[in-house]
Amino acid sequence: MFSRTTIDNIFSAAKIEEVVGEFVNLRKRGANFIGLCPFHNEKTPSFSVSPTKELYKCFGCGRAGNVVGFLMEHEKYTYPEALRYLAKKYNIEIDEIISTKESDENKDEIASIFIVLAYAQKYFHEHLLNSDEGHAIGMSYFKNRGFNRQTIEKFQLGFSPSGWDTFSQHALRKGYNEKYLIAAGLSIKTDEGKLIDRFHERVMFPIFSASGRTVGFGARILSSNPKEAKYINSPETKVFNKGHLLYGLDIAKESIRKSNRCFLVEGYTDVISMHQSGIENVVASLGTSLTENQTKLIKRHSGNLSFIFDGDEAGLKASIRGIDIALKDELNLQVIVLPDTEDPDSFCKKNTPPDVLDYFNKQSEDFIFFKSKLLLKGNENDPIQRAQAINSIILSISYINNRISRSMYINELSNKFNIPEDILHSEVNRVLINKFQSKVNTSTDIAEKVKKPVKAQYTLKIPVEQEREIVKLLITKGNEIYYDDITVAEYLITRIGDSEWDDQNLKEVYNYFYRFYFENKTSPDPKVFIRHEDIRFQQIVIEFIDIDELAVSKNWQTHDVDVPIRDIKRDVDSACYHFELRKLQNMRSINRKLLKEQNLSNEKMDEIIEMDKYISEKISEISKGNITYI
Repeated sequence: MFSRTTIDNIFSAAKIEEVVGEFVNLRKRGANFIGLCPFHNEKTPSFSVSPTKELYKCFGCGRAGNVVGFLMEHEKYTYPEALRYLAKKYNIEIDEIISTKESDENKDEIASIFIVLAYAQKYFHEHLLNSDEGHAIGMSYFKNRGFNRQTIEKFQLGFSPSGWDTFSQHALRKGYNEKYLIAAGLSIKTDEGKLIDRFHERVMFPIFSASGRTVGFGARILSSNPKEAKYINSPETKVFNKGHLLYGLDIAKESIRKSNRCFLVEGYTDVISMHQSGIENVVASLGTSLTENQTKLIKRHSGNLSFIFDGDEAGLKASIRGIDIALKDELNLQVIVLPDTEDPDSFCKKNTPPDVLDYFNKQSEDFIFFKSKLLLKGNENDPIQRAQAINSIILSISYINNRISRSMYINELSNKFNIPEDILHSEVNRVLINKFQSKVNTSTDIAEKVKKPVKAQYTLKIPVEQEREIVKLLITKGNEIYYDDITVAEYLITRIGDSEWDDQNLKEVYNYFYRFYFENKTSPDPKVFIRHEDIRFQQIVIEFIDIDELAVSKNWQTHDVDVPIRDIKRDVDSACYHFELRKLQNMRSINRKLLKEQNLSNEKMDEIIEMDKYISEKISEISKGNITYI
């Protein structure tokens, strides 16, 4: 457990807009920042970050939290991991009151997977730099590719040893659990029960998350063994999914933001060569066709995407699906085709960075020209080929959700092929209608097949409204004056006392507030709850805070403008009224159920009737406005 001082120091130093800005492209709006939500698909920004309140909130999907909560939600950190990440980022010394043994951390499987992956990444990197076979095989390969020592360090490249179980046995001797070596995709257990390495005698390309954590590996064999694949990746694990990652994003994201442009290439070495040549706003799609999750990653940092393809025709045709996905996500798309026989790696080695960028700028073209040249190559005058190419382009245009952009591309297609715009509009609409109908039919089929509702993910219990209002007033108005010199907190705590609560989460927040108030003689700042390690406290209090709340300027008074001011005393009295009334109504309901029980003694029945009379009188008093203590 971290000391309270450490936690406070981390929260005080951490700037939520900086941390969130590493993963989301934010722009300033008033006192806050806005961007596209990283937790759900949206076209219009509804994700807001408040530096003053130290909160983020999406008004689309409802996700909200503090800077630690963001890292836990987005990067799947545990609470301690998120604190360590921030402490490292802001150079905060950690005062930890817990054992740091890895056996303790292994209680959480995902945390344990990250631990063994980090160990493996360091092991492969050091084996490359410090072992004889690493130097003789791995370093020789990287040097032949033209990678210098600085680049090798930058990308933490490595080499896996030649033995079938060298790494696994070394990890076991270091105390790493076999279960997590397998779960991380580093080791394989044979039918005979032997643990062997997934990667052996290969150059290693560690794959990092956007925040810089090792999540998997790409590995290239250097021998000419036809029985083994040239490249292999880590298998799908709890932390590694190729379709959700982009190679190099962890070190490219800042450059992508600054240049407002992202270059997309195919392979690891393409990314590395471009970085070494000084072009850093580049990522790779891990050898898969571009996925929707990957386009969302790009869009968080820039709306401009440039595909870079080599001249291989088969590879170019395979790229069309990726173009359609990028269009669907409303990225401003350009395509760059390199000269024949060239790929980004070789092209960057043969040209200076200014010449490379100059070529990219001059050769960039939109997808209509790209697809036209690709699909009509050598058959420009064949009417059937032209019709097929036009239909393919129309299909791509149909993925564009923005009507204005769609209309602009239809105009361009019309000019290129000399086809009336109204015909093209009609064809695009036909495609859209067919897609919609297909979606409706699919939804109907699914609805008919599903016999029971899908179990929802765990969410906080919906709080009882009256209890919620009491807690909200304590958190947001606790230090304001209720009457004379009595604060809202003092009045409510005295009034509510130790009443029974239906919602235990709200009750725990109330109890925490109660203890804090009497220990410190003042109400806790809302940030005490926002920074609390209990996620329930954070979620409850964040609901009470308007992230875009605007303060009423005192200057209005100089213009004799009547500004409606909330009556705090009225709000508190109303909250107490409804809180006490509901409690009494619940008590009466329970009491009257007791009267229906069998075998009640006369004495017990008289007692219940007397209690019912007392409760009814109290309800009557409160209903008339004569608010008294229960």
